[in-house]
Amino acid sequence: MLENFIFSLTSAIPIFMVMIVGYYLKKRKLVDENFVKMANKLVFNVALPIKLFSDVFKTSLNQYLDLKFIIFILTGTVLSVVLVWILVQGFIKDKAKLGAFLHGSFRGNFLYIGLSLMENVTGSIGLKAPLAIAFIIPTYNILAVIILTLTCSHKDLSKNTWGVIKNIIKNPLIIAVLVGILASRIELTLPLVASRTMGYFEVLATPLALITIGASFSFEKLTANLKVSLLASLFKLVIIPAFAVAAALMIGFSNEDILLIYIIFGVPTATVSYIMTVAMYGDRDLSSNIIMTSTILSNVTMTLFIFAFKTMGIL
Repeated sequence: MLENFIFSLTSAIPIFMVMIVGYYLKKRKLVDENFVKMANKLVFNVALPIKLFSDVFKTSLNQYLDLKFIIFILTGTVLSVVLVWILVQGFIKDKAKLGAFLHGSFRGNFLYIGLSLMENVTGSIGLKAPLAIAFIIPTYNILAVIILTLTCSHKDLSKNTWGVIKNIIKNPLIIAVLVGILASRIELTLPLVASRTMGYFEVLATPLALITIGASFSFEKLTANLKVSLLASLFKLVIIPAFAVAAALMIGFSNEDILLIYIIFGVPTATVSYIMTVAMYGDRDLSSNIIMTSTILSNVTMTLFIFAFKTMGIL
């Protein structure tokens, strides 16, 4: 039992240690807002797309394109939004807050924290994670546009909505996965110099992303909207992943799939939810607080879920 708990801690804690380093660097003014902004651009537009392309490129698509798994995660994501929306009717009356709440309760930081956790637990991000990204990221964005459109009455929303849709189409992560699929299908052979160059960016992606998350924290703002932020975190970190894992167990998914399903549904709220919420005239303060609250609390919930999986023999 103790060994299982230690394994769980060593899987989740290192992620947050790197984030704490980012927070400390910002406090000591070794990095500033401009660094965080530019580092996020570097990760989102260069390092992470290269990592995803490489992972997909190395994957045998014929063997690992599991439609049952893809349908499960997409259906689960849509159902989680619908159920949370029904459950909070009447509790959150402000439409701007409702949009930020719903967005924060379903959209997980799968790319940065999720993939980091997967690597810590299994030694790699696995074979299905890159393909899951190709489907889950567009779904996140489409749901976000629908939710934030229905919960906002701003007169310029239609113009803003089209801008968000264009950003979905031009998303470098989606493009990287699609190019990786094409390269894998045609059995493209990369020269050694290209593989080694990409390797440097693959190593860079995760730690730099975690540092920027930590450097973005503002604990001074954490108390605002605390009750609503805690409720959104409860849905995001406990209720939704618990139901997803229970359903996956009943359906009979493999242990590796169950871990990936948990990570997709159980990681804290993605930082990009703040960007989209602001762009679509949602409550920016609530969105920011949900990200901070869920990220802090996920240190506990991810450790406990990994501990449960280890005890159950899933890991």
